[in-house]
Formats: sequence, C-alpha cells, structure tokens
Amino acid sequence: MNKRKIIFDTDPGIDDAVALLTLLNVESFEVLGITSVAGNKGIQHTTDNASKLINYAQKNIKVYRGAHSSYQRVKDGLIEEVRDGGNVHGEDGLGGVNLPIDSDNISAIGAIDFILDSVRTYPGEVEIISVGPMTNLALAIDQDETTMRKVKKIWSMGGGVFRGNVTPVAEFNYWFDTISVEKVYSLGNDVDIVMVGLDATHQCIFDANDLTFIRLAAGEKGELIYAMVQDYLNAYWKFNNYIGIVIHDLLPVLMAIDPTVCTRLVHSNLRIVHQGLTKGQCIVDLADSWKLNKNAFVAMDMDVRKCKELFMEVCFGLVVKETYVGVFPTL
Repeated sequence: MNKRKIIFDTDPGIDDAVALLTLLNVESFEVLGITSVAGNKGIQHTTDNASKLINYAQKNIKVYRGAHSSYQRVKDGLIEEVRDGGNVHGEDGLGGVNLPIDSDNISAIGAIDFILDSVRTYPGEVEIISVGPMTNLALAIDQDETTMRKVKKIWSMGGGVFRGNVTPVAEFNYWFDTISVEKVYSLGNDVDIVMVGLDATHQCIFDANDLTFIRLAAGEKGELIYAMVQDYLNAYWKFNNYIGIVIHDLLPVLMAIDPTVCTRLVHSNLRIVHQGLTKGQCIVDLADSWKLNKNAFVAMDMDVRKCKELFMEVCFGLVVKETYVGVFPTL
C-alpha cells in the first residue's frame, strides 16, 4: 500500500499534542516529519514539546525547528516575541505533564528547507497538516513558490467565518500571522487548501463524560491526555463557562483521515484583514457574491459523533460505535 505523505506543522500546545498522538497512529500515513513554529508558546517550547511527543510515541521521526516569530518579524530580523497564552496550555504548553525530551530527534535541518526538500522529492504527493500559525509555509513560498505549488493539499486549523477566540472576530493562529495566511491562500488555484476553523471545531465539544471515558477506558495514553487537558479544561470554564474542551487541532487530522466527518464543505473565496479592530478576521464569501477565484475549502459543519468515534478508534484503538452506545449520551 502506498502511504500518504504527511508533514505536520505545529506549535504544541495541548490540542496539537492530542492531534499529533492521533496522527501518529494512522496506518495509511507516512509522517515525513514534524515542523515546529512559534505560536501557542515560543519556538523553543514548541520544538521541545514536539520532540517529547515523538519520544513518547516511540516513533523514528525528526522534528524540524521553524520560524521563531510571525512572518514580518522574521523578515525584519527581529527577535522572538515573548509568548504567554495565559496558561491555557499550561506553563510548558503540555499542561504540565512531565515527558522526557530526546534531543536526538531534533534535526539540524530547518523547517523551511525540510518542507521544500520533501515536496521536491515527492511532487504532488505531500499533504501538510498545519495546526499553528502558517509562518513556515509562507517563508517556504518566499524561497521557492514553484515548489510549494506542487504540495498536494494543505489542511489548516485556523480562522473562522462567524466567530473568533482571540478577538470577537479573529481566531488565534490566523490573527498571529495574517500575512502568512494571505500568502498561503495565494496557492489556492493550484493547491487544495481546507480551512477547518472555529465554526467547525466548536461543534465538537469533548464534555466531562467524554474525558472521563478517555481516562478510564483508553489506558496509559488516555490517562496522559486526561492529565494534559486539565489546564485547558479550567480555561474553558473560565472563559466559556462550560465544562468541556474543544480539541481544535484534532479536527483537521480527522478530516484528513476521513473527509466525510465534515458534512458541509464550502468552496469559497477567502481573504483576511491585516490590521485595525478586525485584524485576523476571515472574509469568506460563502454565497459567491464576489465571483472571485475560489481559493479555500471551508469546513462549516461536522458529524460530531463520527468525529469522536474516529478519534477513539484511531488514537486509542477503541471501537465504541457498537460496543458501548452510552459513551456519548448527549449526542
């Protein structure tokens, strides 16, 4: 079987961690490498966290260190911004869970060179799952746009049509680096780009019942994830006033595994606001009012139960559809 070639571009991050631990279990995927980027935490934390997760999963995969800040700051030669996500992801980005790092799995090759080399080696085959700011991809476009137009597909967690999180209208990943978002979507005529934004991810809330099931039924990895998400759980109670979490970065991974978990995918023109009060807002022409080039496939509705069942099966090997119908009683 020819496995699909995957690069995971990430800024771990609790939801990134859950997404990565799921991705690494997909038998039909060949994960070429993990590229880190600054976002949820600074680049040292995100690179180390990716290394810790690869080490925990006992996979022979390299981590490639990427951009230390947003596109414009990198281009201007500025130092890394100090990131503080308000402890949404804990002090270290992994909810304080103590995982050993293996520096041997951190490559001396940088993320941008790795991405370009991979696409040159496998033109038209490489799929990039991007769950952090798109800075690495934009810098790769600057270096060799022709090669980046040979990426097979980009699955992006970011943006939103009708909601935001860092502001009322802007999602964090896209708000953090709007220039990179614009550059990446400029590939949309040649590369299928799937935006899995907040409209889709917020439909899939893992409530207390789901999280308890993971802790009790999913073995050591389930206990690890349950411990990891406690800071996340506290943040959702504080800011959203409900007991549960949204594992945003998991959704593009699930869509990459099985696109039918998305029940409404709209081919549309997407633009982004770069400054002012609405910085980071996605302007998505769902109705095709402008008749402009359609550069994005935007996920709008998800089959929530199917998402959860797929996650349980792939990440933990738990087939819950028939064996335990009471796992998701609220659905």
